[in-house]
Amino acid sequence: MRIILIPLLLLLFATGYSTGHSGEGQALYEHHCARCHGTDGARGMFGAKNLQKSQLPDTAIALQIRNGKRIMPAFKKKLNPDQINELAAYIKTLRKPAI
Repeated sequence: MRIILIPLLLLLFATGYSTGHSGEGQALYEHHCARCHGTDGARGMFGAKNLQKSQLPDTAIALQIRNGKRIMPAFKKKLNPDQINELAAYIKTLRKPAI
């Protein structure tokens, strides 16, 4: 019974752990991005792009977060790769469907 129970508990813990980080992308966005992009992604202060209209693929979003672009600073020294991926995933949730 223990042979089955221990892996099951580990699986549940791992699943709960990864789910618990889902709010990290939003927290990172609010801390690092909302000032220019706005809380909804549409502000555009200092020439920041409207993230609601962005059609960039995941890799391009992560690349811009990592390396910056024009006035946008690079975050590769401030955020680890997992945080950059969490942030990119959250940014995608700001998109509005094309009409």
